[in-house]
Amino acid sequence: MCRLSRQFRFHEGVKLELLLNCLEREAYLVRVAPSWFNKYVKLGAAKDATSAANLKASIQDLENANSARAKVGSRRLKVSPILTAISMIDADYQKQGGVHHPQYYKYEDSLENISAGSEPITIWMTEKNNWKEDVRKNSSLKSLEFHPNWDNQAYTDAVMGAHGYKVAGHYTNLVNRNHRIMGMAHMTDNNYGYADVYNASSKNNKGSLTLGQYKSLVNKWLNR
Repeated sequence: MCRLSRQFRFHEGVKLELLLNCLEREAYLVRVAPSWFNKYVKLGAAKDATSAANLKASIQDLENANSARAKVGSRRLKVSPILTAISMIDADYQKQGGVHHPQYYKYEDSLENISAGSEPITIWMTEKNNWKEDVRKNSSLKSLEFHPNWDNQAYTDAVMGAHGYKVAGHYTNLVNRNHRIMGMAHMTDNNYGYADVYNASSKNNKGSLTLGQYKSLVNKWLNR
């Protein structure tokens, strides 16, 4: 058992040098582990989301995410260790092949994007064109580009690509201006070659780190 479990439950900002060893283990302990956890999650294995190489790759993804947000006027997000852990577990879930949302976490309104076989931020940002077409179809959607309204059925349809709308949900999730924190993970054991998972939330930013702080601590941990 990871010794950080009690501390982790109440404070996400513990020293990352220690926390990184425990990210997935902690998400496993704090939440009820999914039935497939031991099948797909292999802590530290070369192709696992927790490997050194894939952890470094996820940092680049985080930087790309914040750059994409900044370009459309959305704030840069901090990094949440818990959302990072959830993203790692959900990335490892993609080892079964294809792209699937596990849908077992209920973490404070976290919204998730998954990509496989393509640079994630670039592919998600291409949905901006879909959003523009959806707005042309229904001009009432225009004000919801950065501030979602899930009670609005037209918005939900546009995000999901239902009833004649084009899928735009990965884009709207990425640029969501209500969000404060994020986590990302990269794994390299999928039939597409690799998969990336992004989770973001508007809540629970206590204990989160700036991307610069997170990057510095990760690099320090990897080079220890």
